[in-house]
Amino acid sequence: MKILLIRPGLFCALVVGFSLLSGIPVQANPFKKSQEELEARISENRLRFEQRQLRRGESIPWQIMNDARGIIIMHQVKAGLGIGAEFGNGVASVKGADGKWGTPGFVSLSKGSYGFQIGANEVVTIMLLMTDESLRLLKGGGSGNVGLNVAAVAGPLDAGGEIDSNTVREPVLIYSDARGAFIGAALQAGAVVEAKKKNDTLSGAAPEEILFSGRVAPTAAGAALIATLNQAGVERFYTQ
Repeated sequence: MKILLIRPGLFCALVVGFSLLSGIPVQANPFKKSQEELEARISENRLRFEQRQLRRGESIPWQIMNDARGIIIMHQVKAGLGIGAEFGNGVASVKGADGKWGTPGFVSLSKGSYGFQIGANEVVTIMLLMTDESLRLLKGGGSGNVGLNVAAVAGPLDAGGEIDSNTVREPVLIYSDARGAFIGAALQAGAVVEAKKKNDTLSGAAPEEILFSGRVAPTAAGAALIATLNQAGVERFYTQ
């Protein structure tokens, strides 16, 4: 039996030729997400946050949301032998000088961060950045040049008890469906990386400009996420 080998370039040409003959439109880059798809991803992460907040005894206390300086909502799925972030499916937001949440931007986790999640099939992890220092996780484009190394600990739950004042002083508070995920770890510069192409497609701006400048207007899905985050910092908002 003979095996027909087709070079990658020839394969692409055949696909394009078939598409032209059949009238099927050809996408220049089939892996590039459209603006509509990226809007849907922001909405999905907003729903993930809301679902956690509606789970009795597992929601993030309003006081913590009120004190937080930044947030990362990350959806992770199983990839091979370990766990990898679904690229571009994490969103981050930073509070402005007025204390309100700002325009969200896409982020991901670097490859070196995957090992934290081994053993889980699908995980939603929420990282609350509580200090100016921890906000530097979102700067530098993942180059690792900012020399950052901050501790991440489990965040307190809204279970009716007192919130430990020492805990809320930690740089990063973690809320995750996977026990032990990131908790007790040191998050270094480059652990969180920008999703430059997706941010450019959605907003036409660089990630740091979106998160920190205050000059990039949110999309419809981004505005809905901002409203949810602002409301999460209000006492009794999620008591149902």
